[in-house]
Amino acid sequence: MRLIGCLSLSFVFICSLSATENSKLLSGLKQNILKNQKKTNELNSDNLEKSWINSIVGSFSYSNSDANGRRREDSNTLSVSINQPVFKSGGIFYAIKYANANRNFLRISTKYSEQTQIKTILFTLYSLRKLDLQIEKQQYMIENAKIDIIRKKEQYKNGFLDSSYLNQAILTESSLQRALLDMYSNRLELIKTFKSYSDMDVNNISLPVFTLINESEFLKKSLLVEQKNSEIIKSNYLKKMTISSYLPTVTFNAGYYNTHDFGARKYTTYGLKISMPIVDINRGRSIEIKRLEYLKSKLEYQDVKRSERENYDLVVKKIKLLEKKIALAKKDLKLYDSLLISTEDSYKAGEKTIYDVDTLKNSKETMSIDAKIFNIDIQLSLLNLYAKMNGKI
Repeated sequence: MRLIGCLSLSFVFICSLSATENSKLLSGLKQNILKNQKKTNELNSDNLEKSWINSIVGSFSYSNSDANGRRREDSNTLSVSINQPVFKSGGIFYAIKYANANRNFLRISTKYSEQTQIKTILFTLYSLRKLDLQIEKQQYMIENAKIDIIRKKEQYKNGFLDSSYLNQAILTESSLQRALLDMYSNRLELIKTFKSYSDMDVNNISLPVFTLINESEFLKKSLLVEQKNSEIIKSNYLKKMTISSYLPTVTFNAGYYNTHDFGARKYTTYGLKISMPIVDINRGRSIEIKRLEYLKSKLEYQDVKRSERENYDLVVKKIKLLEKKIALAKKDLKLYDSLLISTEDSYKAGEKTIYDVDTLKNSKETMSIDAKIFNIDIQLSLLNLYAKMNGKI
């Protein structure tokens, strides 16, 4: 399997998968659900944008009445009418602006949902790569445990060791074997999680390579920050819409009527009406509620920005610690290289056994695997940032 190399904190945003390619990681079913949600959001937003336009109403009425007790008269009326506000002291303008702000909010929310699902897939894939390395490391540790059992058996037979040491070596090897089986079980769980989100072959996906983006760029592209900012815009327009509902409204009305009762009549009407609430006991409270909601959205925006900064700082600190672990692993690896060379020389001279050589080789491999695991941990930390960003993971 393809492994991720070491990353440096000095690099900036780089990603090997485009947004379109990332979306393809999702199963066909989940892609269709997202497409359906996006279409629903757009249609609801279109409805909201044009909600200020009233319907043209058509009606027909029929009646049969007793005229002076002698005969019954039929009457019917066909009418088409409209009662349309054309000016609401800015209310129509703010209603359209609110609808577009809400459209943007829904788009961001759907994008964040999509990013979260993609993050789950990538997190699962990285976890699988990491687990495969841990399995490989465990196998080397088991090999060393088996060598230790062989050595202690010989020492026990020759009377150099008590049986308790041999028993402990056997228990250690058995414990390592059970842990290996648990790892295989965990791998099955990860594959199950992956398959619940994607139709692709888990073994044929090249993972993206992330590097650290600077804090200001991260906050600029943060979907959570962008979402909260869109809430501020929505709340502001909603507040202005509420205020305008207590100001003068100009309404255009028109109608066409075709009446048949005691004679046929056709006529049209049209006119303008100016109206506004004179007394509304809830006016002050309603406006104050919208003002407070607007203020709340601004405070939440600042709170989310602070939280995102803390998340960014945490990731940076984790990466720095992981890079130190990688440096230590590389340092130990060099030490094992020199030890292995001297041990192989001693083995050739008959001073060491093949078990000494194999034990050091296995230990060296575990050090090498540790460095690779730490690199994947860096990718997992960066994934937590990129999954929240608008654009591509």
